[in-house]
Amino acid sequence: MSLYDMYSFVRLLQLTPLFNPKLKITNYGDIMAQLTRWLASVILLSMSSIAPTQAGLLDWLFPDSTYAQTQHPIVMVPGAFAFDNTLGLIDYWHGITEELRDEGAEVYVVNLSSLAFHEQRGSELLADIEEIIAITGAQKVNLMAHSQGASASRYVAKHRPDLIASISCSNCMNEGTHFAGNFSEFIQSNSLLNLLTVSLLDNLFNFIEAGSAYPSDGDFNSEYRGTQSSEALLVAASLDDYDRFNALYPEAMPSVDCSQINNGINGHTGGGQELVNGVRYFSWGGNSTITNILDPLDITLIPIVGAFMPQDIIWDGLVPGCGQALGTLLRDDYPTNHYDAINQTAGITQLFVDVPSIFVTQANRLKNMGL
Repeated sequence: MSLYDMYSFVRLLQLTPLFNPKLKITNYGDIMAQLTRWLASVILLSMSSIAPTQAGLLDWLFPDSTYAQTQHPIVMVPGAFAFDNTLGLIDYWHGITEELRDEGAEVYVVNLSSLAFHEQRGSELLADIEEIIAITGAQKVNLMAHSQGASASRYVAKHRPDLIASISCSNCMNEGTHFAGNFSEFIQSNSLLNLLTVSLLDNLFNFIEAGSAYPSDGDFNSEYRGTQSSEALLVAASLDDYDRFNALYPEAMPSVDCSQINNGINGHTGGGQELVNGVRYFSWGGNSTITNILDPLDITLIPIVGAFMPQDIIWDGLVPGCGQALGTLLRDDYPTNHYDAINQTAGITQLFVDVPSIFVTQANRLKNMGL
């Protein structure tokens, strides 16, 4: 703020009775006179050619927020059925990236394959991160992941820990879901049903993937990802394949495999190691299923998934509570489901639940840690 801006601001306050008790207001005419004088001063100040511009004054009065301004850029890593922005209408991270940017964060959104194996999505993410680092000149990035985005992030952290400052997981899938194996077994029992289901899912998400090729969200966007395979996803999301993956990528996983305790019904057994190979790991999750009957995902998708989940299991509408933990478990009882975790559908969540603020708070935590 320039000296002239400071003088102008102080002068405006002097012309305001609230800040200058020496101004004697005895009648309505005096009040109108002072108000007119104040407004004239504002107009003259804004029109004055010798003022540096009002921007300096406004920037001083309303500075840009740095609350979520991390040292390293933030990269948003989507889960299965991933897209960045599809058809220019729906953002995967509805309202979340905007809130992060409003609070000072530098954010990039990647578009990984929607239906694919962990290693394929991980290699795609690594290529994206290398390009983002080349574009920005950053040394590292902070990853914020959802669902199967956790395994892609863990893959990159294993192979290139030098590029990753932290991984933050929202409702992440780290042990798989019973739904994948049970649903796969169900459709394979009927060849026609299997053909129809696989064909429907593959075509649907190839269409969504094509629509996400030129999204509007973010300064960087991954390119089109090619053919999607629902059969690959059902294998990747199964409990058995996660056992395989976790044996190869055990970093930051809890020391006790909660899926081995009562079939994973009882939820978390605690977090894992926060700092591994220079990468910090954090996680949080929810334990609710249907949170808003106005949300189309709640009333259509969750009942279908529930038909293939064990009875009495603690889950979030797709992923068991057991398996959400990675590194430091910040919280596992948000009143959110798997889709609320990314503020879908279009922010229709439980009343008074502000999902974007959860991500902003985590970004502030990373900032305060120098990340």
